[in-house]
This record gives sequence, C-alpha cells and structure tokens, in this order.
Amino acid sequence: MSQKVFRDPLYNYVGIDRKRDGWLIDLLNCPEVQRLRRIHQLGVSSLTYPGADHNRLAHSLGVLHLTLQALRHLKDIDSEDAQVNQAREPLLATALLHDVGHGPFSHLFEPCLGIKHEVWSKKIVLDEDSKVRKILSNVAKSLPNTVAELIDANNHDHPAWMKYLLSSQLDMDRLDYLRRDSLFTGAGYGHFDWHRLLTTFSFYEDENSGRDLVWSEKAKLAIEEYIFARFYMYQNVYLHKTTRGFEKMIEAMWRRARKLNDDGTNVSLVPKVRAFWKADDPSVAQYLAIEEFSVLQQIQNWTTHKDPSLSDLARRFLCRDRFAMIEPPYSDNRLASDNSKWEMALHQIVRKAGYKPATMYCLKDQVNAKYHRPYIPEKESDEQSVKNAIRIVIDGEPKPVEISLVLDRLKPLTQRLSDQVRYFIPKDVQEAAKKMRSTWSQEN
Repeated sequence: MSQKVFRDPLYNYVGIDRKRDGWLIDLLNCPEVQRLRRIHQLGVSSLTYPGADHNRLAHSLGVLHLTLQALRHLKDIDSEDAQVNQAREPLLATALLHDVGHGPFSHLFEPCLGIKHEVWSKKIVLDEDSKVRKILSNVAKSLPNTVAELIDANNHDHPAWMKYLLSSQLDMDRLDYLRRDSLFTGAGYGHFDWHRLLTTFSFYEDENSGRDLVWSEKAKLAIEEYIFARFYMYQNVYLHKTTRGFEKMIEAMWRRARKLNDDGTNVSLVPKVRAFWKADDPSVAQYLAIEEFSVLQQIQNWTTHKDPSLSDLARRFLCRDRFAMIEPPYSDNRLASDNSKWEMALHQIVRKAGYKPATMYCLKDQVNAKYHRPYIPEKESDEQSVKNAIRIVIDGEPKPVEISLVLDRLKPLTQRLSDQVRYFIPKDVQEAAKKMRSTWSQEN
C-alpha cells in the first residue's frame, strides 16, 4: 500500500503517504511521540466521564490529518503558491509535535511542574539527544528550528498564517479536540460542520499584517456552530466541578509533598520524581521520564505516608472520594471585590472540623474569565487577524467582517467577565459552609 493507514473514531481512516511523507511515519515512531500514548488527553476527566480515556497521540494524529486536508485545500486554490509549498513539511511536523511536551495528565501538571508544555515541546524538538530532532534534521537541517519557532507563540519569524493554522481562534488543533473530547466523554456538545470549515477558508492579503486566514460567507453558520460547541464543552466538560476538584486535589498533594521534602522529610519519592525534583534545571530526559504511571505510583506511595493530610488526599484521589464544591457569597459568582475574609472564614470552618492544614482541605479554584467566553474578538478592525478574530468575506464589503457583527446570536458569547472562583472542601463540612455563606450574604 502507498499509504500507512490508522483507524480513527472521528475520521475513520487517517493516512500518511509512504512515498511523499514517509518521514512522518518515522517521526510518529519516535519514543518522544509514542510517549503521548501514555498521557490522557483530558487529564483526570475520566473521574467525571468514564469514557474519557483517550490519549494525546490520537489527538496529534487527528491534527496531522486535518492539516493535511487544509494544505490540500490551499493547493486546490493555487497549486503554484510557493509559500504554501514551502510550508508543507514544517506545518505537518508541527501538527504532529505540537503537544509532544505535555506532562502527566496533560494541562493538569503544568502548575505542578512549573512550566508550560509548549516550552517543553520546544526543548524536545531542539534537544541534541532526542530522536525527534534527528528525524527532523534528516528531512532538512533547518526543520527542528522552524518547528520550534512555530510552536513558540512569541516567535514571529514565519508567515503568520502558518502559526495561525495550528493555533488561533479557529485552528486545526481545536477542530480536532472539541469533536474528539465530545465523542469520548459522551457529552455530545462538540458537533459542528468541520468539513465546511476546512473547505471554505482562503488567504486574505492585508497590506499591514500580510497573509491572514478568512472564511467565505457560506461558512458563517458552521462557524457559529463551532463557537457554541466551544462554549458548551468548556461549561460542561473542561470546567466540570468534579474534574476541577480532583485537579486541585493533585496540585495540593504535590505542593504539600514538595514542602515536606524541602523541609527534610522523606516523602517516599519514586526515583524519576526524585531526580526531577533534585535538578535545578531538569533535562529533557528527566522530564520525559515522568509519565502518568510514575505519578500514580507516587500517589500510591503517599497513601501510607505519615503526614495525615498527604496520605488522606492521596487515598481520596485513588478512591475517587471527592470534595464538595461551594461558591463564594456573590449572587453572580464573580469576584465583585476582595473575598479574602470569606476565604479565611471558610478555612476556619474546615479547621474546626479537624482538617489540618486547612490549605489542604479548602482548595481554591480560580478560573480565568476567558474560559467562560469561548470567543472574545479584537474589536479594532485594523488589529484583527484569525489569532484574535474570526472573519468572513462578504460580497460588497471592502474588508473581511468579524463574525459576531454578522450573527447577533454570538454577541452574548463575546462579553468580557471577571474570573470565577469556587472552593472545594470535605463533604462533611459542606452544610456548615453553606450556613455560613447564607449568614455572610445577609451581614455583608
């Protein structure tokens, strides 16, 4: 067969042309990429949605598949476009490698490990000892640097559309993960006409910013579906209170163990975690060694630790003994003002119930406002690009028009809000906390 074919639940088949793109198969087989099989796409969401056991590798293949289709569409528009032809290998490599730096449970462990996954993705691509770099260098000596630059959000050395095809308001990454996450959670919110979105975009030559990606007017309802899908997926899946509670539990465990370790207490570290913690500047190899099974073994070790709070939270996580969620006493559940007094009062209730230290049993979850609004476009037309605004081309208009100006139904989703705050506490103190909140609302 001329194609290497993978079965996929979203696209049925994902194919790589052995003759033209055989190097992608070699890249896929690199240990750094195969490691993504052992990283959950949705972190600990399987504790909320039992079917959410899909991994980062399947998603990366999906993004590669969509990028292949997008490039094919651009070739159909203009087969002689030199920029598109030169962008093929860098874009395909970046599509497959954009998540190669994810740590255990994906985004969950970024605050624990103290660095964004994009930074580690760059380090892996550029590491002299990585198999990924060797494969890329065999294709073109400059390819590792180009891929790293495309991953880096702050790098602007390449045509903007190349970066935006993979990371923007409407990109191949989102087109895959929204539908994939919807399928595996069973939530059913991630439905939109993705094929129309892939076949109705084109270049717009802006005299100031160069090439940008825009969509034709006939794609407007598919774009609307896509934006609403983002909204529903964030509200019902990504920010689900049960999932967020377990995420905060892991973060609290990790912080507690680090503090105990720094104070000289033996916290029964597995060798790979110990090596990572001891290193002032962890190597790529030390980072890649920390996988989900290492973290789960570490949490298992902590279930028998002498520190009561560390062992209790470890047990709770493994047994899915979740905390209860309680919101601050604001009717709109937003940070109307400083809520430090409320937080101190909540800590006091937790302490009185015998849970110490209270910081381990009163877990604050502050969600950035941007996650409650799936699409907040740049309003100034001269500063708009697909990075910050989805635009469509309308007959008779001299420039592309931002989509929420065309579809009124989208306007409520573009309003800016403040951050949302929730707290997670043991279930047996929830009623006392609710009574305190009721009294607090009346007195304050």
